[in-house]
Formats: sequence, C-alpha cells, structure tokens
Amino acid sequence: MKLLNKACQYHLPGKDALIRGAIFDLDGTLVDSTETIWRTSDHTLKMNGFRGIDRKTVEKVMGLTIFDLFLQVEPDLNEAQKRRLFEDYKKRYMNFIRHTKVLPNACEALEDARSRGLKMALVTTKSRENAEMISKFFGMRKFFDVVLGFEDTTEHKPSPEPISKAAFLLDLKPEAVVVVGDTEMDVRAGRRAGSATVAVTTGVTPLERLLREKPDYLINSLSEMPEIFRDLAEPQGR
Repeated sequence: MKLLNKACQYHLPGKDALIRGAIFDLDGTLVDSTETIWRTSDHTLKMNGFRGIDRKTVEKVMGLTIFDLFLQVEPDLNEAQKRRLFEDYKKRYMNFIRHTKVLPNACEALEDARSRGLKMALVTTKSRENAEMISKFFGMRKFFDVVLGFEDTTEHKPSPEPISKAAFLLDLKPEAVVVVGDTEMDVRAGRRAGSATVAVTTGVTPLERLLREKPDYLINSLSEMPEIFRDLAEPQGR
C-alpha cells in the first residue's frame, strides 16, 4: 500500500475524520470484465450493421459509459441508434459473462468492509440493470446497500454527482466515505465530491494516469483494503 496524500484530512486525528462508508467501482476494480465488454460491444455493433470495435479502443474508454464507447467508432450516431445499441448491448451482455473474472481478494475486501459495519455502494457507468445482474452472478450484491448505474444521475464520473448521490442514499456525507476505483475517473469523481480515494492498479488504466489524479492511496491489490479500512475507520489507528 502506498499513501500518496499525507496531508489528506482523512489521515488527521479526530473522530469526525472517520469514514463510515465505502463506494466501489465495478469493472476493473471488483471484476476483470474488459473481454466481456469488448466482445459484447463488438457483437452488438456488427449485429446492427456497424463496423466492430477493437479491444484497444474499449480499453481507452474504460470508466466512461457505453454510449461513449459506441461513439468512438460511430461518432455520427443519432439518439435512436444509440438507444437501440444500448438496449441490444444490455440484452447480450450476460451471453459473454464467462469472459469476466472476479478479481483476487475482491470478495474478501467486501467482507472486511461489511464486518466493520461500513455502509457500501456500488457505483458504475454500466446500466443499473446490468450492474445488478453481474453483482448477483458473482455473489457480491449482498454486500451493497445501494447500486447506482449511469441512468441514476444526470452527470457521470468524473463528475462528483454519482459519488455524492450514493453517499446521500447511504445517509452519509461524501466526506464520510472512501471511493475505490481503477480509473482516473473514479479518483477524480471521489476527490471532487470530497471523499477519500483509493486507486487500484488492477484495471487497464496506465499508472501515470492514476498518479496524475493524486489519489490518497495507491494499491496493487484489494488485499490491501483491510489495512486502509483500519487506517480510515478505526479510532485506535489514529
């Protein structure tokens, strides 16, 4: 574990600084889903008469919405076309779920957070419907008090709106949660909301892009989350 922001308010003494919730991203943070996203989007585009998409392009827009992905290859899509592609993508996604793997120590990190009494939210740029299906499929849904997809907010990461809304639904202030994600979008959204941030290098985002956002913590594995939870959530660790 690497603490990057030693002056962060979350590491100052005092009960008010303790976190009481955790907000997790999904893709690249809890599950390795790049292959599924690529195969589903490529298949959806081709089935609708458009050219396909290569994996590198998918990796480039990880952390953004599926609409951003489609627009990378078909920038002139109208609203009706985008909506049709989105609906087809949602229907086909679980056909390719076998290409998604739970990342090491993901469930253990969620178990640890729950054991500490932390409220938890899953906040993703996926549709809420798909996020619900995926988290249930991999046995993670039980850990989350709130699941937010892109349709639940007007703005998306890196806007702070999804983080602020999740905190509100958890009955917490954004300052009382830690945001865990694998892209610069997650870190930027968390920081803008006023939350502590943890960047995990398990996704496809280059390290330099994560470092540029100055997360409070940088970790290589979710196995390091219990130590961070102790640091942020336990008075005796102060």
